[in-house]
Amino acid sequence: QMSTAEWTEKFYAATIGLAKKVDAKAVTYTESADRLRALVRTGLLRHTDLHTNPERFFLAHRILAKHSSEVGPGYWVRFTVHMNLCAGTVLALGSAVQQKELDVWQKEGLLGCFALTEKLAGVASGLVVNTQADYDPASETFTLNSPDRGAWKNWISQGLVADKTVAIADLRILGKSFGPHAFLLNLREGATRQLVPGITCEDMGLKTIGNDLDNAALCFDKVKIPKSALLDKFATIDGDQYKQKVQGVPVFHMIGARLFTGRVAVAQAALEFRRGLFDRTNAYADAKLCW
Repeated sequence: QMSTAEWTEKFYAATIGLAKKVDAKAVTYTESADRLRALVRTGLLRHTDLHTNPERFFLAHRILAKHSSEVGPGYWVRFTVHMNLCAGTVLALGSAVQQKELDVWQKEGLLGCFALTEKLAGVASGLVVNTQADYDPASETFTLNSPDRGAWKNWISQGLVADKTVAIADLRILGKSFGPHAFLLNLREGATRQLVPGITCEDMGLKTIGNDLDNAALCFDKVKIPKSALLDKFATIDGDQYKQKVQGVPVFHMIGARLFTGRVAVAQAALEFRRGLFDRTNAYADAKLCW
């Protein structure tokens, strides 16, 4: 077990230390993603640290935020989308077997995204979920489908490069809706990372800043996924019956918990960014000659 000081030094070297060798303003989103893949493979921050070592989890966010001008303006978002929104949802809603898959991600440097926001939702992002996941009891599979353009997942950070996604869809059994649930599935497969058949991924285009982070629009066209894709710690399907494992805990509330930890990370990151900005401004002012 490394001390906090030792871990901080190693994490700094694996992130800010590497970033100092490149021009942060010129980093492409693929280069930024490759740096995150390399960081994931180091194991310095485990996907399970949100549960087992939350102090380290939030410290990592603060370090990257303070040095965002060096690692790239979009890197912090890429990092938290993978670690908190995607892997964190698997931790929060997945079974023990599903959580073990995070070890594979760590070893292979696989990246994930979080497909919640939809085009039609507008300012009600997350409260409107029109993507459908229809369960077929005979084949024990779901059909994941975006019924119209309004149901396309929108502004999905890391969506152009991610290997995995946690997609939020309305779980339906024999036409009956059971509300939004989380599904873990492959977005890309193989050494060439080709999109899974039936999934369309569009670039949301250039932004005024932060183009080291990719943003995608995702569409699911009758994509077949196994029953095991449903993150089932709190709810499952038995035959053609929906079973809530923990009474009084709606699944969507647990999905929303990821947004809460994200807000904590954002608040802490904002303070660290302010400190870093002050330090740089102060150093410039102290060194500026006054005539």
